[in-house]
Amino acid sequence: EQSKFGDGSNSGSGNVTTAVHNHYGPRKEISQTVGTFDTDGAVQELVIDFDGTVLGSAAYPLLAPKLPAGSIVEDVYLYVDEVFVLGGTTPAIEIGTEGSEVTNGFTITQAQAQAVGIKDVTSALSGTWTAGLAAETTVGIALSGTTPTTTTAGKARVVIRYVSV
Repeated sequence: EQSKFGDGSNSGSGNVTTAVHNHYGPRKEISQTVGTFDTDGAVQELVIDFDGTVLGSAAYPLLAPKLPAGSIVEDVYLYVDEVFVLGGTTPAIEIGTEGSEVTNGFTITQAQAQAVGIKDVTSALSGTWTAGLAAETTVGIALSGTTPTTTTAGKARVVIRYVSV
């Protein structure tokens, strides 16, 4: 019996025009992607993958991520897969409301950015991100500190868990 997805042989047979590939297990590539995931209940996740190139240009390669109006940020996690090379005096990575990332968002310190691993950075939330977002918020990324610099090295994923009310 032939399934509606083809007969499982080479591509081009039945109604299958290309080979189908499956990937099982976690995908570890972190580069320059953004996405929103629905989870059980009211909690949603905004996932931002960025690298040294994105950080250096302070811009996402495609569309900047957004948090919907009425969002309350519950948790923020950082996973550094490849260390960043930050220079300057007290450099840090700021992620938050585009244009005011330093005061409305959260800070990733130089030590956190330059160490591989998972960190809970929820305690670094500041400004409007601590109480709730009244309007739809475009999420920006920026460097802070005195004359901060970065190289193209570094890859990280930020997971922002929020409730939209």
